[in-house]
Amino acid sequence: MKPRPTTLLIATLCCASLASATQAAVIFSDDFSGDDSAWNDERGDWRIVDGSYDATYPNNSPPTFTTAATDALTDFIVEVDVLGVNDGGIWLRADYNGGAVNGVLLVTGGNGGGYDGVYWHILNAGAYSAGLNWTAVSGLQSSNVRVRVEVLGNTYKAFINDTLISTLIDDSFSAGRVGLYDFSPVYRVSDPRGQRFDNFVVRAFDNDPPAIPEPATLALLGCGLLGLALTRGRGVREWKLRS
Repeated sequence: MKPRPTTLLIATLCCASLASATQAAVIFSDDFSGDDSAWNDERGDWRIVDGSYDATYPNNSPPTFTTAATDALTDFIVEVDVLGVNDGGIWLRADYNGGAVNGVLLVTGGNGGGYDGVYWHILNAGAYSAGLNWTAVSGLQSSNVRVRVEVLGNTYKAFINDTLISTLIDDSFSAGRVGLYDFSPVYRVSDPRGQRFDNFVVRAFDNDPPAIPEPATLALLGCGLLGLALTRGRGVREWKLRS
């Protein structure tokens, strides 16, 4: 039996209400199809070439550092395409004071030239912690991947292509900016730029309960339910007459 139009309306309204309640708001996004004015380019002379972003002078001592032009963030989700994985990463709750970097750094690749894994550093006044929670990822080097990091409270979770890879628990920083790190020298003739970035998005961390539907949505839903009741009542009467 085909669903009645009123039933479809109700289902559509319910789905739309649920989607609006759970979709996290976008704070910042850049597909690197234009200029780099949305980035602060604190260190490394960052550039956009052929629709992707990297540092002209990649380095780790001192590290390259560019942050998205947003306010300091507390809890958030950041996603980015990492192309030609070699050695680079994402700055989290970071700042740049007096030429020194503070913040949490997720490194993609790296690991002394191994390049097939992810791990974390904590930087205080430019000084690196030891590498933390290194996790091997087979075939990571030279690949193109989607990296997502979820930052909530003292917990940082790193995903590659939607698979949870590594978790860091750390209380060093409560807020800061999000940005990119590049220590990817020229390492093969076929891709002289090394690791680079594309399709960068920062979203608010949606940890709230589902929103209460707006009055207009409730009114439409009520009309739909009324219509369904009337339709079902007419169907029952028709069935009795035919019987």
